[in-house]
Amino acid sequence: MANPIYKPLNYPKVWPPSDLPPASPESFEYKMKHIPILGWVVAYIIWLFRWRRFRQEVLNPIEDEIVVQLDARGTIENWYKTQKWLNNPTKQKIGLIISEAIGLEKPVESPPPLYPEDPFGPLFWGPFDDLTPLIVDLEIQKEFGCRIPNDGLIAQAWNEQWTIEKLIEYYDQQISQHAERK
Repeated sequence: MANPIYKPLNYPKVWPPSDLPPASPESFEYKMKHIPILGWVVAYIIWLFRWRRFRQEVLNPIEDEIVVQLDARGTIENWYKTQKWLNNPTKQKIGLIISEAIGLEKPVESPPPLYPEDPFGPLFWGPFDDLTPLIVDLEIQKEFGCRIPNDGLIAQAWNEQWTIEKLIEYYDQQISQHAERK
């Protein structure tokens, strides 16, 4: 399988995901936030209900769109070893690490095979806390014995709409530079 048999991930219909809007000044929740202790508890409970509804109506459908596309790819044994764009063992390992991190955060059957043009945002976004970047950083640090400087990397990749291929290139360059310094 020199070329992938699946297509790049499409952005969900609603993208980028919105944040939970703040409570309006006329709302009961907003008024309760200004009453110490008891009001804070009541406001927090109301906020939890608002957050739950927001998650169900806005965030879960976005995640579902992403997961359906990833599940449609199925499972391809050793997919990372057969891709021309992952042309060295370091890139192959980085690709596998990213795939496994995505598989941990998203409710997919197995770690998905990646496509070079897959967009960074939907793969690294999660409805709760976006753990994928943290998992990738820790696994790369463990596997290659180096800490990749990523100050602002996630924001840059998000804002510039990087592809997975560009992200893997970045990690590969950083690991190579670290190896040269040793």
